[in-house]
Amino acid sequence: MTDAQALAHIGELIDDAFDASFERGAKRALYLLDELSKRELADTDVALVEYFRANAWAARSHIATGRRSWSWEVPELQAELLALSRASNHPGFTSLDKVRRCQILTNHANLLNIVGRSIDAIALWDKALKIIPGFAMARGNRGYGLKGYAGMVVDDRARATLALQAFDGLRSTMADDALHDSIDPRAALAFFAGQAQELAGAVNIDAVRATQDLDRGEEGRSKVERAYRRWCLEHRLFLCPLNDLGPHLTAATDDLMLPPLIEEVNDRPDGHLPPPIVGFFSQMKQEYVSARFMLFEGMSSTRVHYSDRGVTLTDTLDYPLYSLASERVRTAFRIAYSLLDKVAFLVDRYWALGKAPDRISFKNVWMVENKARLLPQFEKRDNLPLRGLFWLSKELFDDQLKQTTAADARELHSIRNALEHTYLSVSEGWAKPFMINGTNDKGFGVAIGSDELEAKAIRVMQMARSALFYVSFAIGVEERKKQSADHGRFIGSMPLYGLDDRRKRRDPS
Repeated sequence: MTDAQALAHIGELIDDAFDASFERGAKRALYLLDELSKRELADTDVALVEYFRANAWAARSHIATGRRSWSWEVPELQAELLALSRASNHPGFTSLDKVRRCQILTNHANLLNIVGRSIDAIALWDKALKIIPGFAMARGNRGYGLKGYAGMVVDDRARATLALQAFDGLRSTMADDALHDSIDPRAALAFFAGQAQELAGAVNIDAVRATQDLDRGEEGRSKVERAYRRWCLEHRLFLCPLNDLGPHLTAATDDLMLPPLIEEVNDRPDGHLPPPIVGFFSQMKQEYVSARFMLFEGMSSTRVHYSDRGVTLTDTLDYPLYSLASERVRTAFRIAYSLLDKVAFLVDRYWALGKAPDRISFKNVWMVENKARLLPQFEKRDNLPLRGLFWLSKELFDDQLKQTTAADARELHSIRNALEHTYLSVSEGWAKPFMINGTNDKGFGVAIGSDELEAKAIRVMQMARSALFYVSFAIGVEERKKQSADHGRFIGSMPLYGLDDRRKRRDPS
C-alpha cells in the first residue's frame, strides 16, 4: 500500500469512528499513523499524518466529552492541539493544497476558541483567510469567536465594534464568494445564521456601522513613532481588543484595564487605597509596553550605538552578533517571558491559592504542589478566559510534566533558560544555514540566528499580551459573579483616574 493509499484508508477509518462514536476505531487510526510515521515520508505526507492524528484525537475527544462533560483537563484536546501545531509548523505545510492548509489552521483556531483562547484563535482564522479569503468555515467560526470575545470586553465602543465584525463574519458564510469545503454545509450555515440573528437582536448593527471608523487614531508625532505604531499594529501587540481585528489605526492604544473590583471594607487596613492588584497590573502593563519598545528598537536598529564603540570583544568566527540592539531583543524576550510568571502570581493572589511566592510559575500555579494534578479550585470552574489562561500555560514546555500543546515549546523554553542561566550564542541571521546547528560545542549553551530570535521574541510578546487580556477578562467574570451575589447590598465606590502622561518621567530632583 502506498503512502497516499494508507493515508486515505486511515482518513476513512477516522471519519467512520467519529460518526459512530467508536473509540476503538479512533485508537486503531492512531496506531496506524504511528506505524506510517516509521516510513520515509515526504514532507507533505508528514504534515498530513499530523493533521489526521489531530482528527483521530478529535474523534476520541468527541466520544470522551459525553463521559467527562465540561472539564479543564482534557488529554484528548491537548494531544489534538499539539498535532495541529505540528502540522502547521512542519516544512511540508506550505506545500499542501490551499484548502487543506485552511482546514488545518481553522481546526486549530476552533480548538483554541473552545478552550478559551479566543485571541489566539482569531489570529489563526485570519491566517487561513489570507490563504483563501472566502473560506467559509474560517469566516463563520471567526465571527462566532469574535461574538464571544465581544462579550468579555468592558469598553462599550470596542464591544460594539467587535460585535459588528462578528455579525459580518457570520453573515459572510452565505455570500456568493464563500468557499465551502464540505459536501453539505447546511448545518453549519444554519448555526452561523442563528448566531448572526442573535447578535442582531442584541446590537443595533446599522447604528454601529454608521459610527465605526477603524482608520481614525493616533498616528504618532514623528517618523520613528509612526513606524513604531505601525509595527505594533502589524504584529498585534497593542493592549487594545480592536488590534485583534487587524492593523487598524483606531487600535493604536493600550487601553486594557482591570474591571471594577469589589472588596469588603474590612478586608485590608489600608482600605482608603485601591486594591494592590490595581497597581500590580499597571506595573505589568508598563513592563510589557517597555519590552515591546525595546524589541522594536532592537529589530529596527541599523547603526552602531555609541555605547558599543570601543568595547573589545572576540570574533568567534561564527558571525556573532554583539550590540546594544541585540541586547534589547534579548531583554524583551526575558521580560515578556517573566510577565507570564507575574500573571501566575496575580492568579495566585486573586484566587487565594496560597502558594509560596518563590515557587509560583505560569506552568505550575494551576497544579497541586509536586503533583501533576489540577487544583480543585479550577476543576470545572465556570470561567472561560481563566480556562484560556490555563491552556495558554500549556504551550510552554515543562521539565516535570513534559506536556505541551505547541510544536516550538521546547525551543522557547531552551532560549529562555539560556538567556537566564547559560549561554545564548546569537549569529547574524543570514549565516545560520552555514554556521548554526542549534547547540554549541559539547552542549555549551544554545546557538540561534538573529532573525529566529526576533521571531521567537515576537511570539513570546504575543503570548504575554494574550495572558494580560485573559487574566483581566477572567477577573471580570469573577467580579460579575460578586455583583450578582451582592444584589441588594449597599456597595460604595472609589473612583480611579488615569495617570497623567506628564508624570511618566524620572523626577529631576
